[in-house]
Amino acid sequence: MLKATMLQLAFVLVVAGIGLLAGGSMAGVSVMLGGATYLLPSLFFAVRLNRLTRRVMASGVSYPLEFLLGEAIKILSTIGLLALCHYLVPGLVWGWFLGGLAAALQAGFFAFLFKH
Repeated sequence: MLKATMLQLAFVLVVAGIGLLAGGSMAGVSVMLGGATYLLPSLFFAVRLNRLTRRVMASGVSYPLEFLLGEAIKILSTIGLLALCHYLVPGLVWGWFLGGLAAALQAGFFAFLFKH
């Protein structure tokens, strides 16, 4: 899970570089903010899942329930960060912002190509 999160970061950084070259500094910032709205909750979820896996081996914690709870928290925090960026960042370039979000979302599909 942590490898998939690092792949998301790499995709967002590539798109941010393209945004900087094609659209200027605010486009690059917008890409990074868009990617961070999904990347940060995913990173916290991956760390939580890693800790939970160790606990499940040691005790009888309900893994499916904890997984679903963590996924729900991840989705809600992503929505919250999207709203926060909308209200706190003036001059956000929405096309690049959504491009960064899409890069972070689509990186999970490419994680299966990099198994090792």
